[in-house]
Parts: sequence; structure tokens; C-alpha cells
Amino acid sequence: MKASFYKKLQDDFVMIRFLQYPSEFDQEKYDAAILSIRDARKKINQRSAPAEKKILLYCIDTLFNILGEGDKQKIFDFADAIHNIPEIYMQKRNLYSFRRELKAFQKKYGKQYFPFMDNVKLSPKGGNWKIPKNAKAYFDPHYDDAFKAKHPLLYWLTVIAIIVLVLVGPMLYIYFCSIIQSTMTFLELLFWLIGFVCSFGISIGICNLFMILHKQYLGHYVTLYSFAIGLVGSSLGLFFLWLI
Repeated sequence: MKASFYKKLQDDFVMIRFLQYPSEFDQEKYDAAILSIRDARKKINQRSAPAEKKILLYCIDTLFNILGEGDKQKIFDFADAIHNIPEIYMQKRNLYSFRRELKAFQKKYGKQYFPFMDNVKLSPKGGNWKIPKNAKAYFDPHYDDAFKAKHPLLYWLTVIAIIVLVLVGPMLYIYFCSIIQSTMTFLELLFWLIGFVCSFGISIGICNLFMILHKQYLGHYVTLYSFAIGLVGSSLGLFFLWLI
């Protein structure tokens, strides 16, 4: 099936999640999303491959069961856990990339949920070192809407902290440069610029660690390379300024 089909299913899951807020509930939108998901279920059952059926039908059927229970927090959490699963079939993500949110739901509500995750390990060999395959999605403005909705204060505190941390490396570099040199020649300015640009690497490394809270961590390699480039580049800049 086309990517637009999975995108619509994803949007419907998001709508179900969004409508669990009492101030946002809209019966017409709710009924439209339910009807759309039921229609998607029929198409998946008729046309999808067995592996795809197993996962998507489980998500849809379990969502309906939880809707029947009427627990709004549980509905929100389940819709939040599954809303991006259609991206597997848009070739954007793989099942492993959902391991943490699905296992978190299992931990909160019971291991009877998401039985297909039983054989998916949290930390396979090399699990958190490389950049995730869905890293491009991290830069979508709406990617962390669920985190923002659940923890609005923490969200804005981390945003402010990240903005401050972005400036830490360059500001420290400027401070140490001011101690070493008050005036600069062209050559000294060149070394200053090299060190200044590299100093952002320190900030990027720190910010990447902070993004674990938003589930947008880019992996250990990005953190290590950022720190390495930042520390080496800024240290060389300071050294040559001192030497000259």
C-alpha cells in the first residue's frame, strides 16, 4: 500500500491521543478517526503481508479494546506508543527503534501488551552507538509533541538549558582567549576563528546528551566526535594563540 495510507493511519492514531485531553475532545473528530482506523483495518486485513498484519492489526485491535475500557490515561499512553509504528511500512523506521516506548508501556500496564516485542532486546550489540535510522524525523517540529504534552514544564526547562549549553563552549573559549590575547594579528585571528568554530562541538556533545530526555539522542558516536572535535580544535586554537 502507498505511503499516504500509512501516513493517514499515523495521523488517526495521533488524533486519538490528542483527543484524550478533556479540553480538546471533539466527538466529531473522534468518530471520524475511529471510522478511518476501522476502514484501514479492513484494507490491512485484505492486502497486507503476514508480518505487517501481525503488528498493525494488533495495534488497532488493542487500541479498540483499551478504548472500551475508558481509561483516558491508558488510551493516551497506548496511542502515544503506537502512533509512529506505521512509519515501519513507510521505510522510515524499524521495529527495534520502538523498543523503549513499547517496553515502557509493558512495564506500566503489563507484559501481555506487545507480545511481538518479547524477543527485541533493549541494548543489542552496538545499539546506541550509531545514528538512528529515523534521525531525520527528530528534526520534525512535532516529533516531541507527546513529551511536551506530558511534561510541559520539563520540556521548556530543557529547551532553555539546551540554548544555554549551546553557548557554553564558545563563551568559555572567548573568555580564555581574552586572557591570552587582548589584540590579534591576522594569523592570530585565523587561529581564533578555527578554535571558536570547533568549540561548538563541545556544546553539540552536551546537547546531544540532553536530547535523551526527548528521545532524540543521535548516538554515542555523535557525542564522542563532537567532544573530540570541540576539545581538540579549541585547545589547538588557544595553544597557537599562546605560542604566537
